[in-house]
Amino acid sequence: MQMTKGQFLVGVAAMVFAAQSAFVPIPFGSGANTSFYDDEAGDRKGGFIDLGSNDLRMLSAGDQDIGGIAFRIAPAESSSDKACIVLGGTRRDYLAKSAEVKLEKPLRGECLYLLHASAFTQAEEKPIVGSLHLAYEGGFKEERHVRIGRDVGDWTTARGWRNAVRAWTIYNNNTQVSLFVSTFPLARGKKLASISFTSDEGVWIVAGATVGDRRKPRAVPVDLRITRSYEFPDLYEKPLPVYPAGTKPRNVVFVLGDGMGIGSVILASNYLRHRPGALVLNQLPYAGFATTYSANADVTDSAASATAFACGRKTNNSMLGMLPDRSHVDSIATRAHAAGFAIGLMTDDPFTGATPSAYYAHVPVRSYNEDIMRYASKCGFEILLGYHCKRYFLPKGKGGVRKDGRNLIAEMTGKGYVLCETFSSFLYAPRDKRVLAQLKDGELDDEPRYKKLTETALERLSQGGKRFFVLIESGDPDHGSHANKPVQTISGVVKIDWAARTAVDWSLAHGGDTLVVVMADHETGGVNATVSPGTGKATVHYGATSHTAAPVPVFAFGPGAELFEGLMDNTDIAKRLAQLLDLTL
Repeated sequence: MQMTKGQFLVGVAAMVFAAQSAFVPIPFGSGANTSFYDDEAGDRKGGFIDLGSNDLRMLSAGDQDIGGIAFRIAPAESSSDKACIVLGGTRRDYLAKSAEVKLEKPLRGECLYLLHASAFTQAEEKPIVGSLHLAYEGGFKEERHVRIGRDVGDWTTARGWRNAVRAWTIYNNNTQVSLFVSTFPLARGKKLASISFTSDEGVWIVAGATVGDRRKPRAVPVDLRITRSYEFPDLYEKPLPVYPAGTKPRNVVFVLGDGMGIGSVILASNYLRHRPGALVLNQLPYAGFATTYSANADVTDSAASATAFACGRKTNNSMLGMLPDRSHVDSIATRAHAAGFAIGLMTDDPFTGATPSAYYAHVPVRSYNEDIMRYASKCGFEILLGYHCKRYFLPKGKGGVRKDGRNLIAEMTGKGYVLCETFSSFLYAPRDKRVLAQLKDGELDDEPRYKKLTETALERLSQGGKRFFVLIESGDPDHGSHANKPVQTISGVVKIDWAARTAVDWSLAHGGDTLVVVMADHETGGVNATVSPGTGKATVHYGATSHTAAPVPVFAFGPGAELFEGLMDNTDIAKRLAQLLDLTL
């Protein structure tokens, strides 16, 4: 009988896991007390560590090799599933204080391996996050203190410690998070019967446990080398024109580099042209900085920052188009559309991402993807382009995940939209249709495609002589800096430079009545870039894997650009655009 591809892959996975038969993963069973999912931040109703969508839902379930150690991750599909252990300690005293895992049968092994992390902790303090109480067959017991900065690290840090190997990491759509593999020797010749976890300082997250032979866990590789070349736009040979103060634009092109702080801009310039200040962005005649704090935090997330620059109001982290009291607030795009403008929202991120969503959605939690797409389906904007969110438009059981049974794609095509699933189909979509483009992964990875993307959008939106507002975003500066990957950081900045050059060229060729504003929603990664005076070699240092509170650069060209010079707040972006377009927020 011929083996199917699926059977073959399952067989390969089984053989890989069997090859690590020296390891026996330990099911948590009734010891598991929470999920990898959390529905709403700060509600104290359970579900991971009470940070809403800033959780571990992206950790895949099943048998996995993590850092060379075999773990079995319990499945979780909602916040009510008990899949892992989270203890609150003194930092989250309303979470559980202890958990006990009884082994199905006593196990003999050299070491106990934990896949875990702490939260709300600083390694410099070196506090004890909790204790392991190991009970063996026959009554023998041991206690091990688990110390932050030695045996475990905060899940937002990008380094390991003496007994905490950073073995798994991912960007969870909020920040780059990590899990650590730690090794605890077991009593020789005895069989482990149960493990009890008790908390002390901080929050302790335990995702998996395994008993096995002694082996050195393998760390996630960190590679700061930049080994690729980029095709990037030419600089202008002459200074760009400056328009008289008080001139108002007809149209606005708003270009946003997610996480693109000044360090990322300098890094890209240093690498591409061996000196700072040598991008098209730097040639725009006006420049400034914007503060980015949210209503409830010094360091914003993407949802609160997008609400600020799209709607002109501060809100809490995780909220989109909604104020802390949960009242709705309209965006500049919504108000412009009501006034007859054509609107385009385009990103190389998932279309449920915070930046485009803030222009049309009103949700208290940025991970409410089904609700976000419901708002998208009725916004009526002319171009909605992003990555792989088709499942949130379709009903469960028919290729999607919607629980309300609605087929939003069918509803939208019935209202005059055309669905595009490739970049090419977007370029040649019928001009009498509005566009819903849900592209496949990689369709916008080629940086110069941002030139054609921008050209096509401006041509579509301006047809018939309509005024327009368009958002053009790249998420790559954010993803690259979260993961400390300079190759991706630079890629995102190059995309933004292409969009800026193309938008300025279009404005110059069409009467110069279009304002081009380029900025970031927040800084990511604490990027510090230098260039060697002797060799021209670019060097990058990342200070974090998370967002920071650093002000972000703002660049502007065209009528009204003088309003974007100097120091401003991110809420001023929407307010000043509304002023220039004679709209009321």
